[in-house]
Amino acid sequence: MIRTVLKNFKGKKVGVIGDFMIDEYIKGNVERISPEAPVPVVEAKNSTYSPGGAGNVVANLISLGAEVVVFGVVGTDKNGAKLKELLEKLGANVEFLVEDDSRPTTIKTRIIAGSQQLLRIDWESREEVKGEVAEKIYSALEDTAEDFDALVISDYGKGVVIDRLFEITKKLKEKLPVLLDPKEKNYPIYRHVTTMTPNIKETFQAVGIKQESDELAKIAGEELIRKFKLDFAVITRSEQGLSVVGKDFIHHIPARAKQVFDVTGAGDTVISVMALALASGASPEEAGYLANIAGGIVVGKLGTAVVSVEEIERELDEV
Repeated sequence: MIRTVLKNFKGKKVGVIGDFMIDEYIKGNVERISPEAPVPVVEAKNSTYSPGGAGNVVANLISLGAEVVVFGVVGTDKNGAKLKELLEKLGANVEFLVEDDSRPTTIKTRIIAGSQQLLRIDWESREEVKGEVAEKIYSALEDTAEDFDALVISDYGKGVVIDRLFEITKKLKEKLPVLLDPKEKNYPIYRHVTTMTPNIKETFQAVGIKQESDELAKIAGEELIRKFKLDFAVITRSEQGLSVVGKDFIHHIPARAKQVFDVTGAGDTVISVMALALASGASPEEAGYLANIAGGIVVGKLGTAVVSVEEIERELDEV
């Protein structure tokens, strides 16, 4: 059954709504201190750009064989054009990535010397989308969402996820899985989704329970279901693995990572696999099992990374 689910990933149509941004990495060497201030001078060697935030969910979904339509906002600046180009190169449909001349395109610039991050610079607005921009995004979602096999909400707190979204998902979740990766500031508006995928810290913020044991993870999951009216909850628990908690079941899945190099973006991998697995007929427990395997693969890679169906299949062969 699990392998059949994986084969069904290909061609699934998934909508992704949330906060899209650019991750920029400037890498170089440090050999001296600035004469102008007591700070290191980074002799830059190269810079790279990749889709960040909700864009990393898109990258994971496409790597797994899905067709993806994105809903969000960019500025009318050069970074907005660059972000659209990066997403199009992945293969995403960016028709509904709306331009807003009142805000910059979100870009996070990380300055790295050797393996050490020295500084991060963020250009962003965290104001809620309003007026014509919000209307364009949400009208497009209403008009197209029923064509999807799943909808992923990737909330980074930059203003795209607003109350109106959950009026749309109220009807939508009866027809397809709706998955939410939450942000603390928006807990008061969350409702009408199939599942949420918070990590340990986010679960504690949401329900006031720090799940340091399987039993507390069960209690926390049940409280998430009650508070946000979920069908089931998925709690990522770092080195303790992942817990899938339903109204009448609990499934603790131990971590599969052989070696952890970088946990950056692992949550994006988990929600991507969960979405495609549920859209392909998997039960919540089966979807959690596959997502946990995928998360274990991605933390074994340096930087923000993605996984493929082939990598998951190879890992299943070893289990």
